[in-house]
Amino acid sequence: MSSYFGLPSVKCIYFTEDSVLYQMKGSSPNFSNPIHLKDVDNLWIKRLSKEDKNLLKKDLKKFKKI
Repeated sequence: MSSYFGLPSVKCIYFTEDSVLYQMKGSSPNFSNPIHLKDVDNLWIKRLSKEDKNLLKKDLKKFKKI
């Protein structure tokens, strides 16, 4: 069973098991274009709210994004 949570500041849903993000379209995730956390750019990270960044902190460090 996959664990996931929403990141409202960047309109994404994050699946912790495989470190993959999906953009939200309204209230539904768009599963056709996954983005791996290691592939996000600095602008995306800057757009994260403090709360969302705290949720991702461990994984962002793992991929050397912060």
